[in-house]
Amino acid sequence: MFDYFDYKYLPTHFSKDEIQKSYKSLYQKCNHLIANWDSELNSQWVARHYIAVKMILSSTVLLNSVEYSNKKNLRIVEPYLLYYSLLNCSRAVIFTSPFSEWNNKEIFTMTHKKTINVIGDIICKYNKTKGAQVKGKIDWAREYREIFSYKFPANGLTKHSLDIADVIDICQLLCEIAQFQSQIIETVITKKVSVEFQLDWDVLSVGYRYGESNFKFIDGDDGYRLDYIRRKVKRPYSLLLTMTEGMVEDFFGAWHSYDDDAESDKFDPDENWRLLFPVP
Repeated sequence: MFDYFDYKYLPTHFSKDEIQKSYKSLYQKCNHLIANWDSELNSQWVARHYIAVKMILSSTVLLNSVEYSNKKNLRIVEPYLLYYSLLNCSRAVIFTSPFSEWNNKEIFTMTHKKTINVIGDIICKYNKTKGAQVKGKIDWAREYREIFSYKFPANGLTKHSLDIADVIDICQLLCEIAQFQSQIIETVITKKVSVEFQLDWDVLSVGYRYGESNFKFIDGDDGYRLDYIRRKVKRPYSLLLTMTEGMVEDFFGAWHSYDDDAESDKFDPDENWRLLFPVP
């Protein structure tokens, strides 16, 4: 059932029966999805898994930034960094869920409130108590972040902040749920889809085109990675297999300081790549 991935947090938070029940439900839904598999669905799921990978990598950078900023007494950024690390990992789960509809790309622009509600619903399928707990903590982080966006307490950070260890624990669980879902989709495709479908470059553009009205740009690195998948891979694989060493190295490398000043205490994005997920 778990194939090549070594799950650590799923069996910590859920019983074997709860995992097995979710597996059966996800597998059945993926079977239904595969029955109508075509080039567009093939392309959508490649894009979904690719962007989910970036959500995990971004949350890793965010949480490593929290630890660094606390060492520097730059705690003003903490509410934002903690909340968005949780939100991004939640989005990785939603993007890999076969129960989440593409809906004309609206899956990528889901509001924060809806994202939190959906992630609560997904985890409740494993265990209702855990689902309510995770949803409550993410919503707590959202509200805590918002008081520093709209009112800003004069006394600064309050006792209501979430502990970073709790946030990391939730993010690790969310990352494994995302991997679990993506691996089931990979398994069903491998078993049931015998035809090779081409990838639609227009559908994949959601993964490399950015901006809306004020500016628009294409990210060359994203375009390169997706073009490689389009030419060589041609189908969705799990998040772990979607990641490559080059992709991970380049993602974290983008946050390096290129200042010639060789200070030893600068933020190092390479310090803990595997904080949330066993990236290659």
